[in-house]
Amino acid sequence: MEFIESILVPAERFPQQVLLSLSQIFGFHRSIFWIADKHGNLFLPITLNVEDRLIQDYVSYYFHHDLLHPQTAIPQNPSRNALRINDVMSDQEYEQTIYYNQFMRAYGNYDEMGIYLKKEGRLLGCIGLARSKQEKRFTENDVRLIESLSRTIAHTLAIHTNADELQKERVLFTAHSQLSSIGIIIVEPPTHIRYVNPVAKDICAEWFLGKTYTNPVLAFIQQHMKNHALSSPATFSAPAASTLSLSQQAFTIYVQPSVPTHSSDHRTLPYAIYLIPKGRHSGMSTTREQEPLPHLTRTEGRIYELVQQGYTNQLIANELHISLNTVKRHLQNTYRKLGVSNRTELCYKLKTT
Repeated sequence: MEFIESILVPAERFPQQVLLSLSQIFGFHRSIFWIADKHGNLFLPITLNVEDRLIQDYVSYYFHHDLLHPQTAIPQNPSRNALRINDVMSDQEYEQTIYYNQFMRAYGNYDEMGIYLKKEGRLLGCIGLARSKQEKRFTENDVRLIESLSRTIAHTLAIHTNADELQKERVLFTAHSQLSSIGIIIVEPPTHIRYVNPVAKDICAEWFLGKTYTNPVLAFIQQHMKNHALSSPATFSAPAASTLSLSQQAFTIYVQPSVPTHSSDHRTLPYAIYLIPKGRHSGMSTTREQEPLPHLTRTEGRIYELVQQGYTNQLIANELHISLNTVKRHLQNTYRKLGVSNRTELCYKLKTT
């Protein structure tokens, strides 16, 4: 109960507080809290009693050799939420590995425990615990304790993550809506409206002027997605557009499809419909295409374009036939050159420029 009460803090303090509580209440004094994406990639490390240089070495190379990295450990142990080194390898074998000899021992560590924060089968984050050879090893009792605590940590992290995703979505939608005179509708297939800005509402209402529709936006989507063969936007390989005409003004309906993913959850992703008055569409496209980025390398520029299209780091790596680590390095360079600190800020910058 003491642990549960101690981690009831605001989202921005949650990872650090979890590590502090694990240290103060249970004696796990050296730890790292990672956020995970749906592919098991780890990012945004928060540390307790861990050197910054260790993190740099880990993310640049040694995570590939980590026996307890979720991409390695979870497929072999899908039902486990906590694993020790000697759950997956004997001490004799472990002491012969690159991971121990070049990384763990170099920073005074010997034993390790991985904590996998999963909610409804989805990995949300991971906590790594470490101890030196002079300290006692992680025990079966430690594993049972951590298995129990992990469910509470994962549940709270899921709440914070969902709230954070909603906030990011709201920021991006708001940024979109600042594009004056352009109507924007975000649709979850087949026709569930996630967001509509005032301009789109006005265009749809004008389209059905004199007719009785309780929801002109929904009626507009149903009519024109069918009439213009845009009923399956998730299958598009490129955005689709067609020109329509109101009594007072011609405009283009432009459908931006969902970016396909290799996720195992098989969710149908939202797509965007832009209603662009005559004269704005070509100008907007030209501006985006001609936007000068002389300070980015060719690879950075290509990654920049794929981020605009919503590609994940793993999809970018697959598309460009480079490693995930190389993608991350180029993204870090791009963040620095464009004056942002993370992917969310980069997306916001893309939507507002």
